[in-house]
Amino acid sequence: MYNVTRQDAAERLSVSTRSIDRYIKSGKLRSKKEWKIIYIHSGDITNLSGSSEEKQPEVIIPKQQGSYTQSKSYNDEPRAHSTEVMDAQSRATLEKIYLDLRTEIKTKDKAIQDLSIRLGQAQEIAKNSVSLVEFKKSQFLLEESKGHIASENSELKQVSSDLKEKLKYEKTTNYILIAFCIILVVALGILWFVKI
Repeated sequence: MYNVTRQDAAERLSVSTRSIDRYIKSGKLRSKKEWKIIYIHSGDITNLSGSSEEKQPEVIIPKQQGSYTQSKSYNDEPRAHSTEVMDAQSRATLEKIYLDLRTEIKTKDKAIQDLSIRLGQAQEIAKNSVSLVEFKKSQFLLEESKGHIASENSELKQVSSDLKEKLKYEKTTNYILIAFCIILVVALGILWFVKI
């Protein structure tokens, strides 16, 4: 039955999800894709994990004639009993090393998965963020626009002061003309009264 996700399968088999993908490609695991989720046949995982009774994981150990820790004798008597004991000890040692390496690989796979998640998040942030070149370009354009605004502001102040001076001159001229007209009217009025 297809009911195990890739992540669950990786945890059951104590391998990475990439290894699960390789198993699927090689045909060791049957898979079925529904939408974006890949489901794996649970029987294949059971067979591959070695938890079924007929298939147990086996460790291949080469037969040794002796151990380096044993002192060698110069006579050629066979030591069958010590070889069997050393084979059992070697098997136990190798199984312990195998289990230690398996747990270490599992922790490293977990670290790799965490790093790949962080890398994906960083790539997403980088994709959505502005690049340094674009940032520098926008900063340069901002500084340039500030310079244009400052120059236009100074030009507007100059035009404003020129207009104020012109307005002041025109007001003074108007006051002089009005005063001249009043004096002229008064002079004409006085001349008219003098004639009468």
